[in-house]
Amino acid sequence: MAGRDGEGQVFTPGSRKRDRTVDDALRTMERLATWLDEAKQVNVWRQTDDTLQTAMLHGMLVHLQREIGALLQLGGPEVQETVQALRTLAVQEKSGQASQRS
Repeated sequence: MAGRDGEGQVFTPGSRKRDRTVDDALRTMERLATWLDEAKQVNVWRQTDDTLQTAMLHGMLVHLQREIGALLQLGGPEVQETVQALRTLAVQEKSGQASQRS
């Protein structure tokens, strides 16, 4: 089924070779997060009979771990402060809603 990418261009799911926007990347990361959760639940290491596949999966996960850390550091203190402020607001809003129900 065809759709549109972040730039309005027609594409078929699975045909996109790279994410062009943060929204595209967020969708990809959501799929990755779902896969990681499922992989933990079934212990994906028990499913990898091929030693090359095992090594490739391990290598990619280690690579992603390093790259994610580097990207988070690139955001610096300003991004950390913004995220912390949003989390604080969410907690305050949630506790405010809970006290209104009581």
